[in-house]
Order: sequence, then C-alpha cells, then structure tokens
Amino acid sequence: MRIVLDGEMTKVLLGLMILAGAASTACATASAKTAPERPTLEVPAPPAKVIEKTPMPETMPEPVPELPAAPPTNTRTSKPASREPARTDPKPEATTAATETPAAPVPLVSPPPQLRQAGTPEPTEAAKQAQISIDRATKAFEALDPNRFKNSKVYHDAKLMLTQAGQALAKSDFDNAKKLADKVETTAKELQGR
Repeated sequence: MRIVLDGEMTKVLLGLMILAGAASTACATASAKTAPERPTLEVPAPPAKVIEKTPMPETMPEPVPELPAAPPTNTRTSKPASREPARTDPKPEATTAATETPAAPVPLVSPPPQLRQAGTPEPTEAAKQAQISIDRATKAFEALDPNRFKNSKVYHDAKLMLTQAGQALAKSDFDNAKKLADKVETTAKELQGR
C-alpha cells in the first residue's frame, strides 16, 4: 500500500522533521559549561605605617605669670559692727530686739512684662469688655420667651454658650468669654426676629 501525500501534508511533515532534528541537536550540544580556571589573586601586604615626628620648637614658650591669690571667702556671715560699746548690763529681750539694726531691705525685682498680641487690651480692660458683652447677651437672652422656644435647639445652645462665657470669664479667658457672649447676643437677636 502506498500513501499519497498531498502538498499541504508534505509541508507539515517536512516542518515537523526539521523541528525534531533541531531539537535533537540542541539537546545533544547542550552541556554544562565549567568556569575557566583563573589564577588566584595575590593581595600585597599593606604598606608600613610611617609616623613623621614633628620637630620640637627651638624656643620654649614664656611661662604664664601666676594669678593673684583670691581673697579668702568668709563662710560665716558677719554681723555689722555695733556703734555702741558693748554693755555688761543685761537687757530685757524686748529692748534688745528694738535696738538691733534692721537688715537692709531686699530690693524688689519687678517681673518681666508679659507679651501680648498687638491690639490686645490690658487684662483689666479685657475683663471689663468681656463682662459688658456677657451683660448685653444676658439681657438679650432674657428678653426671649422661654415657652416659645422650649423645643428649639438653637435656644438651648445659646443658653449653654452663655454659661460657657461665664465660665471663661471666671478662668480669665476674656477673649473667649467675649466671643461666646457676642454669639449669644447675635443668636438672641435672631430669635427675637422670628
């Protein structure tokens, strides 16, 4: 029996035979390569340390004169000399206390000035301004009818802010107290307009 191959089949078989031949030669020539032998490196020894000696100066520096002796410190406090000669008469204790010279008063050192932002009033002035703002806010808030706003969150928040303004004033946080009082006053005016 004879097999007849058409042109397409022949091309396919021929391509397969070429691939098979190439694959077999690739496997046959593939071998592990070994690294070529190289000579070992010879590292030279480090050079010897050479320490150069610095020449000594030929002239000697002039000696520094000795400092003058400090005066001896007296560890005991001495009492000022009395202007009156010592008496042998015993004195009552009440009179000795009156005749002793009083110690020199210690000069008072004023504390350094505190730094404030520009435009910030003095603390007493700031306290007055905050109190005035709180008074105005309280009057405006008390003018509102609480029955009309009993379910209003804005009314209750303003009441809370007025309390917080008073607390801030008590803590000397005048700036915050004034801001809170101004908010309460503005809110109270808005509620009156409703």
